Amino acid sequence: MIIKNVSDVPISDVTAYDSTNTTIQWFRTPEESTHFMLRRFEIGPHGQIGIHGHPEEHQMYILHGPIHLLDKDSQATNVESNQFVYMPPNELHGYRNPNNFTVSFLCGIPKLEK
Repeated sequence: MIIKNVSDVPISDVTAYDSTNTTIQWFRTPEESTHFMLRRFEIGPHGQIGIHGHPEEHQMYILHGPIHLLDKDSQATNVESNQFVYMPPNELHGYRNPNNFTVSFLCGIPKLEK
């Protein structure tokens, strides 16, 4: 069993995919994980994670929203606090914070074999 406090988990800036004003905390990193990883994202006011895709599915839980979930054409779907999102593998997506406050979500992904 492993127990951690969120305040003990390092916070890193997200810069990939033209991201702005966004941080990530890896609660379970690829090196620590056998099957899946859990991350927490925070997107500051008017920040974003640009459109991207990858082979692993995502399971997201919105802790503090609302947040705009973007599709491949940058069309936004509003997702509220306490809503869950499933993102299939390879589906292009992004996130935008339209608010004047920080939004946050948990994102679980499987560890893919290389």
